Amino acid sequence: MQNHRTELETDASLSDFLVSPAELLAKRPDIHNIIGGALVFRQRPDTSPGKPVYETLLLKRAASDSFPLRWEVPGGTADLQVDGTIIDVAARELFEETRLQARKAVCAVGLGQSGNGSGIGPAAADASMDDKLNICLLPVDGLIWAIAVFIVEVTDTTTEIVLQDEEHEDWAWVTEAEVEERKFHGQSDGSLECVTEAMRMIVLEGFRLRKGF
Repeated sequence: MQNHRTELETDASLSDFLVSPAELLAKRPDIHNIIGGALVFRQRPDTSPGKPVYETLLLKRAASDSFPLRWEVPGGTADLQVDGTIIDVAARELFEETRLQARKAVCAVGLGQSGNGSGIGPAAADASMDDKLNICLLPVDGLIWAIAVFIVEVTDTTTEIVLQDEEHEDWAWVTEAEVEERKFHGQSDGSLECVTEAMRMIVLEGFRLRKGF
């Protein structure tokens, strides 16, 4: 397995995430599991540098898995034996699920809402932002999952996407408008439903942050 930690450049703003998942869980007994996710952006090929339209990579979950046929960012659960930092979780999962190699972790992406959840719609009412870290907390079956998502630059966005068939069955570069409207443009039956409303909000917040670079 590749050592993403030694290869990955990390923005100074992410110093709080340079702790191991095991260390975070030991310090935070209120958190039971950690998910790391990667938002990878590219400029849509048919747009000009002066008026860029950005796309992000989403993966469609397998029909046999939980949240079947719904879309999510590349990511997964921390491996306490392997991941040296919270950021390493996102980089490792990105590579395992797509074969894209992370080059730099740019910033953390939350819900775009205050820590008490104000402004969050009913579909994501259970989600909230942590008051210490820029992570989303989501209750699942009585346990609290910490979702740490980062905007990540990769070595080459033209690298062939290679999926793990048991986890995902499709991938797509999608625009902000498509995520907002929950459908792919130009397709008669192109539903774009994220695994949770919290995931959809994180993706939209990622677009907002990316446009500020």
